[in-house]
Amino acid sequence: MKSKIILSLFALLFVTTGMAQDCIFFFPQTEGTRMVKKNYDANGNLRGVMTYTIDEIDNYPSGMVVEAEYIFKDSTGTVYDKGDLEAFCQNGEFFMEMKEVFSNPSFVSTRQTDVVSTDAVMNYPNVSTSTNDTIYFDDAYVQIYSKKNRGNRKNVTVYDREYVTTEPVTTPAGTFDCTKVKYKIKSRSPKETIEGYGYEWYTPNVGVVKNEQYDNNNQLQYYTILEVLK
Repeated sequence: MKSKIILSLFALLFVTTGMAQDCIFFFPQTEGTRMVKKNYDANGNLRGVMTYTIDEIDNYPSGMVVEAEYIFKDSTGTVYDKGDLEAFCQNGEFFMEMKEVFSNPSFVSTRQTDVVSTDAVMNYPNVSTSTNDTIYFDDAYVQIYSKKNRGNRKNVTVYDREYVTTEPVTTPAGTFDCTKVKYKIKSRSPKETIEGYGYEWYTPNVGVVKNEQYDNNNQLQYYTILEVLK
């Protein structure tokens, strides 16, 4: 398994001048496409709504970059984060920024509008062309903090990611053939440490369509579902 990576998009895009290789893109590639994901607690209560709109597509010698505007709101409709998220192919491998950790209310305050994060990305392998010996999932680390108070921070690590199976997943947005991945996650702040594990299901041309997170007592804490794709 590869070690954790903390990479800037600039370095990734221009570190090589080689020609782009075939890459399965696990994110929409059509401008104007809108995705809506909803996050719920273990009892099915709405915790947050994440909306993504594809607004820019660029091609480089080393691969393609897709940029999406995102808006994360809590259950009352209050915006707690917004900005841009990038997904890209780099020499045959797909990566996505880790900003989706913002969708989990256990990691960021739903009232914090001045939250920013360090640059961090994760890879999403195409398991259909891999064997168990060639599937590599990177670990990743991101620091989330308040612009107004750097002491108000959380360090989130996603690690021990591993392929579980390939299976269909049905959501309100449709049925998708997905790669299922298990991961461990740790969030540390000056006040507390939260540890657990989760499952993520992702599919070509869409990305993550479902996510479940559990504590270390195997109790479901949160889950996220793709509700709209159009």
